[in-house]
Amino acid sequence: MSTVKAYYDGTTFFPIEALNIPIGKVVNLTINEENVPSPEIALKLARLARINANLEELNETEPLPPEFDEILSQRVNFARVPEL
Repeated sequence: MSTVKAYYDGTTFFPIEALNIPIGKVVNLTINEENVPSPEIALKLARLARINANLEELNETEPLPPEFDEILSQRVNFARVPEL
């Protein structure tokens, strides 16, 4: 059994720390009345938690293929279009 601290934004719980819980796992929540931050602070913390979760997800994506570096190394010449 684990205890996780999280903020609630009215629809979603956002854990303060990263969790290693499989997607689709059913959990039991126990609401413990602690020092509750102001709604503005709670919203900012929830947004920060989403950003952190998105960054962690990006870190788990596959790296770009070697062809990507080859394409970037090619020179591109843009022709200037005369103004009409």
